[in-house]
Amino acid sequence: MMTHPSKTSRYGFIDAIRGIAACSVMFQHSLYASGLLGNTKDLLAGIIPSFLELGETGVVAFFLVSGFVIPLSLEKTANFKLFWLHRAVRIYPLYIVIFFATFAVQAGGDIHSVKAFLVNFTSHLFFVQEYVKQEDFVGGSWTLSLEVVWYLAISGLFLVSLNKKTTMLVCLSVLVSVLADLCCAFGLHVPTGRLSMLLCCVLGLVCYRRSKDELSVQAFTLFCAILVSTIAINLLAGLQLFPSSHPTSTFQSSIDSWALAAVIFFVPFFTRKSMIWAHPAGAFLGRISYSVYLLHPILLYVLLQTQIRGVPMIGITFAITIALAILTYKFIESPAIRFGHSRKTTALRDQDGADAFRTAIRPR
Repeated sequence: MMTHPSKTSRYGFIDAIRGIAACSVMFQHSLYASGLLGNTKDLLAGIIPSFLELGETGVVAFFLVSGFVIPLSLEKTANFKLFWLHRAVRIYPLYIVIFFATFAVQAGGDIHSVKAFLVNFTSHLFFVQEYVKQEDFVGGSWTLSLEVVWYLAISGLFLVSLNKKTTMLVCLSVLVSVLADLCCAFGLHVPTGRLSMLLCCVLGLVCYRRSKDELSVQAFTLFCAILVSTIAINLLAGLQLFPSSHPTSTFQSSIDSWALAAVIFFVPFFTRKSMIWAHPAGAFLGRISYSVYLLHPILLYVLLQTQIRGVPMIGITFAITIALAILTYKFIESPAIRFGHSRKTTALRDQDGADAFRTAIRPR
């Protein structure tokens, strides 16, 4: 394998991980919808979900990527307002389109008044529909609410110049986890799985610091070991030792799924200088991964109204979702991204002008 450094492939591995993660989530949901897991004689039915949840694997891989990419984006932009503009134009255009498309396909669900619609739509804008008991019209949107928590956390740290205090972040992660596990032990259940997904963001940030040579190999290894151990203990406490009354997963399934997500992330990370990550296929899947993630639930809803099941449903889901994702990326995501970049160019031009003016009037 060629390992010559390449400007093209420096972060190309991130696109590959995104693409694999999105396809993992889509494959898991397609399996459930296809009915293949209902046949106990099927090999997959003995593995999923007892020992593995590929959807969970994909989501965890996404959070590891966010931990890497978000500080990279913020520090590269070095502008708080521009960072949030970029996040908004990256997330909202397609998200809102999916909301209205799903709302239309489901004929409004249980919403029968303008007031109820406005309340529901507002809850979606803040990604809190799950927490305020509103009907969800964007499949997988619960992950976006956690993403926003990470955006807020890293932005706040950036504003007070603590975003590069990696040791502090790791220690804080361990402290919060210990408190959450103690709460579970005393009967006050805390969603340790979702907390651990945020810890995955911290783990991704540690990887980003290492890629920038801001951490030594020893510090990187130590921080990774601490965070991985903390995540495993959180899952053990929240899913096996002190589970909620209605657990959504088992410890066995989660630990296997998260371990697979670690493989999906760390293998490309450790080989990130390889030219393999400059391959156009990885970049292609990475670009459309957000569209794939948001589009496939509504497509599966439509397909479930037909008689299509089994392997054909999985194949049709992949084919149509990827085709639609290409279109939504081209006509919805890409124009919004270009708009965000145009604002960045304008801001940099204004900043250069201001710097030149200050230089011109500076006393000599």
